[in-house]
Amino acid sequence: MTLEQFLSFNIFQFFLIFCRIGGAMIVLPGYGEAYVSAQFRLVLALAISLVAMPMLKSHLPPMPAGLDGLVMLLVSELGVGLFFGSVARVLLLATQSAGMIIALQIGVANALVNDPITAQQGAVPGNFMLALALALIFVTGLDHMALKSLIGTYAVIVPGVLPPIGDVANFMSRTAADSFVLAVQLATPFLVYGLVFAVGLGLLARLMPALQVFFVATPIQLLGGISIIAVSLTTAMLWFLNSYEEHLSNFLGQAQ
Repeated sequence: MTLEQFLSFNIFQFFLIFCRIGGAMIVLPGYGEAYVSAQFRLVLALAISLVAMPMLKSHLPPMPAGLDGLVMLLVSELGVGLFFGSVARVLLLATQSAGMIIALQIGVANALVNDPITAQQGAVPGNFMLALALALIFVTGLDHMALKSLIGTYAVIVPGVLPPIGDVANFMSRTAADSFVLAVQLATPFLVYGLVFAVGLGLLARLMPALQVFFVATPIQLLGGISIIAVSLTTAMLWFLNSYEEHLSNFLGQAQ
């Protein structure tokens, strides 16, 4: 092999790895946030690609002979990276969905603030739980596990072999369903609280028709909701972290 062939082959391998890792960095929790500069994500993806290149060489296909094959290969790798990052992102958004359910149950659904993570307005409990979950992911080291799982996708989804679109769509649908179920599980104490509180207000309104029950009960509803948040927040976050780790472990493959 000549020097020119050696250099061209190694550049091809590097950019093939970079496409998957860079695609994941666009949407991966903690790295793909709106407040994280694109330059930082680019440099980090390049650095991870360079470090991972020696151990991923055996998983990479040979360089295609034609330009069309090369483009299709790079695009497929970018799609795999986006797919992995989207799975992690959908799981993270379960906390925001749970926070929106909580806001509805404790009466602060109309209190909206700007969310720096999604760059959109959202309910206060939802933004708080989303930011807390993201901080805990980095504190507990699950961000490292996400990168390890990203490398592990090379054993699960082999480069150069187009994954079945039906299986990818089915997995993404199941992940979205699991995210919704997780959100409901995180907000279960507040669903019970909201139901009991609504039934109590209905009975009070029937017993005392002249009393402005909603005017009187709103501060009590908010105080009770904040008290439940203080009691159940630790358990809810631990439940989320366990579920996040369990779903990402599906991609570890031979990287364990």
